Amino acid sequence: YIVVVNQHYILRSDYDWKTKRLTTPYIVCGQQGAKDWVDGVGKKARMHAPRQGTFVKNPAYKGSSDEYDFYFCDRENHCIRILTPQGRVTTFAGSNGTSGYNDGDLRQEARFNHPEGIVYDEERECFFIGDRENRRIRKIGYEE
Repeated sequence: YIVVVNQHYILRSDYDWKTKRLTTPYIVCGQQGAKDWVDGVGKKARMHAPRQGTFVKNPAYKGSSDEYDFYFCDRENHCIRILTPQGRVTTFAGSNGTSGYNDGDLRQEARFNHPEGIVYDEERECFFIGDRENRRIRKIGYEE
C-alpha cells in the first residue's frame, strides 16, 4: 500500500510473480482530494490525512490469497481505521473528528488527538499507537 497523506487516499500495487515486478498502483480506497469520514468500499470510503499503517493477519481469511487487514491512522479524523483486502474501510477505534484523550470502549469512548503511527505486536496481540498531540504511546489490547 502507498498512503497518499495529503490527497486522502490509499494506493495498492500488487506483485506480478511472472515479471517479478510491482504492478502500476491503483486507488484501493478513498478519492483524490476528497477528505471526510465515511466507512465504505473503494472510492466511496473517505479519510482525512491517512498516515502510517500496519498489516495484521486475519484468521477469517485463512486460505485466501491475501490474509491481512491493514490498520492505519486517520490523523485528522482522530481515529484508527481498518482496510480489508477487498477495499472496505471501517473505523476500529476513535470517532469521526472528535479529538481528545480517553480510554474505554474503542468506538464509543476512546479518543485520540492526531494519531500518526501504529504497530502491531503479534506475540502480545496488541497495537501501539503514536498519539501525537496527546504526546503518548497508546496501547489497544485485550484485558485479562
